Amino acid sequence: MVNNNLTVAGIVAEYNPFHNGHAHHITETKKRCDAVVSVMSGNFVQRCEPSVCDKYVRAKMAVMGGVDLVLGLPVRYAVGSAEKFAYGALSVLDSLGFVDFLSFGSESADIENIVKTAEKIDSITPEEYKAAMKDGSTFAEARARIIGGEHCEPNDILGIEYVRAIKKLGSTIEPFAVKRTDGYLESATSLREKISNGDLSGLPEYSAELLKKEIAEGRAPGNLKNIERILLGFIRNADRSAFQNIYGINEKEGFDGRILSAVGAKSLDELYSLIKTKRYTMATVRRAVLSAYLRLKNEPLSPVPFVHVLAFSETGRKLIKAIPENVTVISNISKIKDIYPEFADEERRATDLFSLSTPEIGAGFGEYTRKFQ
Repeated sequence: MVNNNLTVAGIVAEYNPFHNGHAHHITETKKRCDAVVSVMSGNFVQRCEPSVCDKYVRAKMAVMGGVDLVLGLPVRYAVGSAEKFAYGALSVLDSLGFVDFLSFGSESADIENIVKTAEKIDSITPEEYKAAMKDGSTFAEARARIIGGEHCEPNDILGIEYVRAIKKLGSTIEPFAVKRTDGYLESATSLREKISNGDLSGLPEYSAELLKKEIAEGRAPGNLKNIERILLGFIRNADRSAFQNIYGINEKEGFDGRILSAVGAKSLDELYSLIKTKRYTMATVRRAVLSAYLRLKNEPLSPVPFVHVLAFSETGRKLIKAIPENVTVISNISKIKDIYPEFADEERRATDLFSLSTPEIGAGFGEYTRKFQ
């Protein structure tokens, strides 16, 4: 709670793009609190694809939709596993010192079961995982079998990881779930497909207008197909050194060699299919390829060491002033080039690649010139 007695909820999101379901989530969340802070993925999202439009535009959509403060999630977390994605975002929310709740959309909205499942997962030993994966099962399959085979929907899985992150951080943030209703179920994937065909229905009017302007000026939509040759060229020109200590690549298991053996692929879909195995899921493969290109290192989980402001309302302005003085707050990544150079350069590379995914090619080093809306 901030000094003026505002209760604050945090939301972890991609807003890719900000649609009616997101607006519903915020409305439901604000029935329990006075202000909302969102930690949002940047120009690449967890599916390891470029976002539909620039992160600052998506942040502006979110503020118009009721979010008071939008903060950026660095790319190393945004394209990570559910565990890494959740941990990075919760570390940002926890560092603010005034977030009371975490609100997330959930198919079940059964917060008691979500917490119990998180506790079960945290009790699994490395030996149990090793034994369960002997038959070639994926990590996720092994985990599900160990905890009793419970099936979880995508948002419940993220909810579990949010609860686990809260515990790891020793945070006092209290999680609660907003049930996904029929009006909340049109997927962002189907919306993006409609957008690629010029159909902006399903978006609030303010989101549609902002996106329409981005499309008219050639800055949207971001499309993986536009950078296909870049990523294929990277693989064709790579050797094993390109995959050393890269996030998501286990060199001991020969994953790097498997990627290099797919050098003959003529499309990204073919590349991913050639690399994929029972052990290496499609999500794992996509993450490995993008992480190698962006040079995202295989490092232990650690909190995000800064707060990157993307957009805010008048209430959000008050929240910014309430952030503890020992927290590094920035409005542009260039501000941390000297103190956190790896973070800065990762964001720069991600934005440069994103700027090649849009209809009109954006200028290089654009990450260092943009700031909050």
